Amino acid sequence: MSDGLPSSIPEPEIRAELERILASSDFQASARNRRFLRHVVEETLLGRGGRIKAYSIATSVFGRPDDFDPLQDSIVRIEAARLRRAIERFYLLEGDRLGARITIPKGAYVPEFSRPQSPAEASPLIEQKAPSAIEPLQDYGPRILVEIFEQEGDLASCPTIGRTLTRQVISALTRFTDLFVYGPATAEVGGAEHDLPIDYRLSGTLTLSRDRLHADLLMSRQMDGRYVWAQTLDHPLGVERDPQQIVSLCSEIAGHVVRVVALRDGILDSQARESGGAAPRHFAGYQKLLDFHDYWRTLDPARFEPLRLDLEATIAADSGFAAGRACLSLLYSNAARFGYQAGPAPLDRALSLAREAIRLAPNSSKAYHARAVAEWFLGQPESALATLQMARALNPNDPELMAELGFRHAKRMVWEIAVPLLEEAYLRNPLQSGQYRMGLFFFHFAHDRPAEALREALAINAPGIGHFHLASCAALSEMGRLDEARAYLAETDRLVPGLRDRLVEDLTFRQIHPDLIAAIARAIVRVDPGPGRIRHLRRPPAH
Repeated sequence: MSDGLPSSIPEPEIRAELERILASSDFQASARNRRFLRHVVEETLLGRGGRIKAYSIATSVFGRPDDFDPLQDSIVRIEAARLRRAIERFYLLEGDRLGARITIPKGAYVPEFSRPQSPAEASPLIEQKAPSAIEPLQDYGPRILVEIFEQEGDLASCPTIGRTLTRQVISALTRFTDLFVYGPATAEVGGAEHDLPIDYRLSGTLTLSRDRLHADLLMSRQMDGRYVWAQTLDHPLGVERDPQQIVSLCSEIAGHVVRVVALRDGILDSQARESGGAAPRHFAGYQKLLDFHDYWRTLDPARFEPLRLDLEATIAADSGFAAGRACLSLLYSNAARFGYQAGPAPLDRALSLAREAIRLAPNSSKAYHARAVAEWFLGQPESALATLQMARALNPNDPELMAELGFRHAKRMVWEIAVPLLEEAYLRNPLQSGQYRMGLFFFHFAHDRPAEALREALAINAPGIGHFHLASCAALSEMGRLDEARAYLAETDRLVPGLRDRLVEDLTFRQIHPDLIAAIARAIVRVDPGPGRIRHLRRPPAH
């Protein structure tokens, strides 16, 4: 018997399931990870599961050389995490059947083959618990009921399109762990509608015609029935009316719904802000999260300490508030990042808070985001990047995670990864924190485009942070506009006294590539070459 192959599942059935996964638009994996999946399944079916190791995958699938060292290069581990997430998403959307299933367990690369015991295990619409069985709700976060989307028109090619979109919207919303999401089966099992502890209803109608998919989307407030959002989307279909294309369009619609409803400054945030003191009791903690994101957008130093004290009091009063701990962790990382007084070891506190947030909410992308930032400033960039990948896998719809990951790669001058991530992140949400534009500043500055670098530095819009003024100074220096550069340098000195004297050490602490550090330092010296500035311009150690 082949390694990992139970005798109860015939090999042809497993191969058929592999082809079903690879052919589906719901399996959102790169070409490399599709080869990864095929390789490990084929090797297992051939009885060679015991040979599947990081080394063999890296050399056979990813094209790494024979001297590949998995201890130095974490590519296989990172891609395996992405592949697991893609498989989990596939079965969430297309798992309502009793055939073979292929999974890759955590901590291993050998696939496992199984069958679900019942349809109930495969459908998020059935998995929802009745309110009486739901664990006690924390005192924060909006509660949303996603109703089954109605379907109209010519449904012969896709008779379950309404349920498909409903599953996809539920799946996408549940990635935002600050929200409480209920599915249609909750209402069916829970009895009378007024017994459901919900704040909003999300509903809609899909109309399938010969050449178009039309969606009407509505969101209403439960307490008074007021509609807070309505939108119509219209997508053309190909001549063939391919069912896979229709399912893919449903995925696009679900992504759009999530971006409008759940992202920062979306419908739910706007509703919470408008409610103010009249908000439901369980919105109290959510208001703290809004306060944090107001700070995160501008990094206003004046907001830092009041918010830190407020969040400390909040988590002391609510031992289960994972999101509050994640936000507080990011504040302590910022204390180290910008030199604020917040205790003797702010990064240790940041990492401890992030780990506690993950323990409380293992699926919280915000908690992993916080841990990654703490790891970065603790001098563990590889661990930080891997943690950010985990955060993105938990919530691929959050452009802030995309921007954070791009920003970190930009500091290491890995432009082919950094730039697409940053550009796509700001395309998805132009209103998010401008601090990540520093990654685009690095890109243009490193490629001798100082005008474009200056544009990105000015777009950061964080007037209270000296480092961003320093970036503008460096760009202006490269443009030969030295008088303007001196004004920005003077503002840097005012906001962060002594920064120039320790500039190399400061930028090294931020894990910035040595070549970038040297180029920025040279630009600053050109503005003010006086004695005692940027000692020796010595090249920092590589990492």
